[in-house]
Amino acid sequence: MKNLPAHLALLFFGLPAVFARAQAPPPPPPTPSQTPSTSPGTRQRQPHYESAYERRIFQSAEGAGENQFAYGWLAPLHAGPGRKYPLVICLHGSGGSVKASAVLARPEMREKFPTFVMVGEAEEPYEWAENDPIEHPGASRKTPEKLPILLESVRALVQTEAIDPARIYITGQSLGGIGTWGAIARDPALFAAAVPICGEWTVADAPKMAAVPVWAFHGELDRTVPVHFSRDLTAAISKAGGAAKYTEYPGVGHNSWLQAYEEMEMWQWLFAQHK
Repeated sequence: MKNLPAHLALLFFGLPAVFARAQAPPPPPPTPSQTPSTSPGTRQRQPHYESAYERRIFQSAEGAGENQFAYGWLAPLHAGPGRKYPLVICLHGSGGSVKASAVLARPEMREKFPTFVMVGEAEEPYEWAENDPIEHPGASRKTPEKLPILLESVRALVQTEAIDPARIYITGQSLGGIGTWGAIARDPALFAAAVPICGEWTVADAPKMAAVPVWAFHGELDRTVPVHFSRDLTAAISKAGGAAKYTEYPGVGHNSWLQAYEEMEMWQWLFAQHK
């Protein structure tokens, strides 16, 4: 091998390396956490809902907080002329979704409970109300809260859609549960019932909510929104003369909405409520 010509030596000894490179598997694709974002440190999650929903934009006439408010809209499956239907307002959590909108879009639910469904979009920074008693990472108090323009948009919809004003309901999970509590504290006369899931609010506002029937849900082991909020709020509403039901799931953490929105008894109760 000492006297092997240079060009043959290169061919002989280079083949294994070339062969190894040819057989090497391609590098794995980057995981979502490795994929660079357009803005470092910015949350990329966006509010979303099922494709059955029509996306609408409400233009404020009052300039309440912001000028525009986006929401998903679902009409009753078999709407009849001259009839009025309930409206269910669904408020998403910080992840951008609310399971209630998915449940209400199921064909069997649309047959059983003809209703309008509105899925509000809080967008960044996912704040429905300013006086939420817990500070949430990533939320900015500099951005106007969404509740004022949400409530304005609902009042406008009552004037343009076949909505029964005596059957307007609101529900939401996590951050949307906070918005649900806040909505009935801010404008209790608008709502016939509310279902806050693992939400929170200032207990001092319970007397303002007493006129609205409430069924709250929470997981016993919730570490994101402490369970005492739902316990304390429902107890305070009952003490103030209101009607507050409460379901607590033993051994369940923050995602109690996965069970709550599958409770058919809850939906039957909700749609039975009238102002």
